[in-house]
Amino acid sequence: MTPDANLNTDALRQQFLTAHRFHQQGRLAEAEAAYRQLLADAPKHPEALRLLGVLRYQAGDADAAIDFFSRAVTAGSMDGRAEEALGCVLGEVGRRDEAIRCLQQVVAAHPEQRSAFFNLGMMLMQDPLQIDAATSAFERAVGLDESDDRARGALARALLCQRKPGDALQQVEQVLARNPGDVHALAHKIAALSLLGDDAGVAALVDLESMIHIERFEGGGGFADASALNTRLAAHILNHPTLGAERTTTNGMDTGEILRSAEPEILALVELVDAAIEHMMDGLTLDPAHPFPASRPSSWYLSGWGVRMWRGGYQIPHYHKDAWISGVYYVQLPPVVSATDASQQGWIEFGRGPDDIYHDASPAIRRIQPEEGKLIAFPSYFWHRTLPFDDEHERLCISFNVVPAQG
Repeated sequence: MTPDANLNTDALRQQFLTAHRFHQQGRLAEAEAAYRQLLADAPKHPEALRLLGVLRYQAGDADAAIDFFSRAVTAGSMDGRAEEALGCVLGEVGRRDEAIRCLQQVVAAHPEQRSAFFNLGMMLMQDPLQIDAATSAFERAVGLDESDDRARGALARALLCQRKPGDALQQVEQVLARNPGDVHALAHKIAALSLLGDDAGVAALVDLESMIHIERFEGGGGFADASALNTRLAAHILNHPTLGAERTTTNGMDTGEILRSAEPEILALVELVDAAIEHMMDGLTLDPAHPFPASRPSSWYLSGWGVRMWRGGYQIPHYHKDAWISGVYYVQLPPVVSATDASQQGWIEFGRGPDDIYHDASPAIRRIQPEEGKLIAFPSYFWHRTLPFDDEHERLCISFNVVPAQG
């Protein structure tokens, strides 16, 4: 770090420490102002540039973040963090080739920077032709820290893509030995067992009948029935200020957090979710040592988001990695989803994961028809997807997670 000649080094250091302290305290506007003042005095201060890039990224301004990270690298940031951050954000905005080159430069210059190997692996894994290189990157990350469960879980997925389920199973078992409820590891253990043809092993973790709970809104919270509740919930979703770009939905869009509201319709839905969780757990007959009941958190909170979907809308197979129980409540459905024919358009399906890792597997599946006023809850590690539908009417629902509280 070389301050401008007209600025005393101690003064520069104090400016930086003040800005950094604001940043650590969450006083982001004050931190940004302090970083910018420092840069007015020392335009090539690499750490101020990097951390201002972090702030702009946190604010959702990827272009500004890329600019600041690039300037930090040019200014001589030496520890690789600015260049790694630049690579990650380039990847997020679709500049994948640049991102890979950037991250490759980081790991070449900083062979002990474990996070850079992980991020390089995640970027490479987006291309099936680069899965071998991705696997090598994850192996390097794990080699740098044997207890890095995130890297080991990513390695397991890469091995599944390489059609090496036995090797993948060894990796997830090491994660589960430390954390038996790790959702990512459980989901990929199920995939590995499916590929190995171990139906009994899959069944020990996934019972598509008893472990999926259905609850219906029968009135309460000031609403006489599901129709009255859903009219309000539909308006809540469609008017939500965060309803915007696609996040998890193809031919659709999601809101941000929707359940932290004091509106009567949200309070009624939260009450239904709470009841569903209680009834779900009361109805289970699993061994207490089973990873699902055994990982029940001592405290948790609800997180939810609205989903608006139109003709051709669907969700690919996925699981909810940061939760314990997940679910969906159906607010508004197109006629084709409610039809009694065999097309099963817009239904939810459980049991089969994405094709890149389930390529040779034929697992048991269960499809459930959505109904307005129906809530479906399930362990978060269950693979599930939404089937596409062809109808001019929109499909509205609210998805939720039961998230273990930290501490």
